Amino acid sequence: MRRHPAGLYVLFFTEMWERFGFYCMSAIFLLYMKDKENGHPWLQKNAAQILGLYLGFVYFTPFFGGILADQVLGYRLAIYLGGILMAAGYFLLAVDHIASFGAGLLCIILGNGLFKPNISTLVGKLYPQGDPRLDSAYTIFYMGINIGAFISPLTATILCNYFRKGTFDGYHVAFAAAGIGMVISLITFFLCRKWVIAEDRPTAPSAVNSKEDNIPPAVQLHRHFALLIIFAVVILFWMAFKQNAGTFNLWFKDHTVRTPQPWLRQAIEAVHLQRFLLDSEGMLGKTLQSMINPLFVVLFSPLVVLFWAMMRKQKLELSTPGKVALGMVLTAAAFGLMYIGGISGGDTGRVTGWYLVGAYAILTLGELSLSPMGLSLVSKLAARKWRSAWMGGWFAATALGGYLSGAIGGFWEKWSHSSFFAFLAASSIVAFCVMMLFYRYTNRAMPK
Repeated sequence: MRRHPAGLYVLFFTEMWERFGFYCMSAIFLLYMKDKENGHPWLQKNAAQILGLYLGFVYFTPFFGGILADQVLGYRLAIYLGGILMAAGYFLLAVDHIASFGAGLLCIILGNGLFKPNISTLVGKLYPQGDPRLDSAYTIFYMGINIGAFISPLTATILCNYFRKGTFDGYHVAFAAAGIGMVISLITFFLCRKWVIAEDRPTAPSAVNSKEDNIPPAVQLHRHFALLIIFAVVILFWMAFKQNAGTFNLWFKDHTVRTPQPWLRQAIEAVHLQRFLLDSEGMLGKTLQSMINPLFVVLFSPLVVLFWAMMRKQKLELSTPGKVALGMVLTAAAFGLMYIGGISGGDTGRVTGWYLVGAYAILTLGELSLSPMGLSLVSKLAARKWRSAWMGGWFAATALGGYLSGAIGGFWEKWSHSSFFAFLAASSIVAFCVMMLFYRYTNRAMPK
């Protein structure tokens, strides 16, 4: 199998450091607003609403950022502008003033809208149409995202605990660290730009993508309809998946048997890390739990790439829509396992934490079968001159799924927990059935 171009690894590290900054800020954002020592009563009172508005805008602006890049700015300029805005936003959050806080959020929202869809689009630009390496390329790229997501919460926790001495200096240092991560991302992209494809506008001529210039309108319309079907399916996926940041936390807290592990605390104290990790009550546990999913992504991604490479040699590799369908089956299995955990504990008792760990592992495999494949499908099916806009549409579908996840989460206290998990398993099966209903249609849309 041919090796991946060097540009993929440039984009890998660029995105890794960008996501480090994004998740470093996200790990402490709500804690910062709600902390009673904050001194900003308005933030404490409105923290949940601010978080909801921030998440809504930060995931919808990539659609508009994609349009701007496609039609006006070009991909690289959009990435530079987006990165500068995001870095400025993180540094503004590091200033203890309510006006700086608002300006910082605005910069992050606008910057993410410009950066996120275009860095993902550039991955696809590295490969000619129909290249079988594209799915694995996006899986590798996705691993970079999750390395950043894995190391950032622990970094934020360490900084908050080390610098916090009765003040909020720790939070502000962590926000500044997020800004430094974004600066490293920009420097990486700038210094290694020669390895990223030279094409900067979708209308510019390119040897790599020359086949895309003569696609009949009817064929392109077919491809766009196929993308809309995929988007509808992934909304249901994200509705289920994002429970890992919501009801999974509640399940972990209230319904798992957590045997104390004194050796962990003793190990931390033995190497004198207690000042970094144990000062803030509850923060370490929350941090470690938030690292489970990205850790599994980092561990499983190389295995997934290797598995599909072996299947490709045997001519048994699933098509990209087939991988999306597989992702929904795995998602249903993960919530099926949680359903079993629910009924095992009578919905109110505590059960072994291995139900949750197993669900995380299966759900991560579902994520790797679906999320990188969605990025790959946009690169394969979207019209060349609107590719970043469609990439933004993918993130908008993600945002809608996240919103539905929160809405469904409101039933956690109203339904039995087993019924709650059964509903999510059933919704994932429905998404799988929709995918299979249109399976031939989406497969026919794939470039040959």
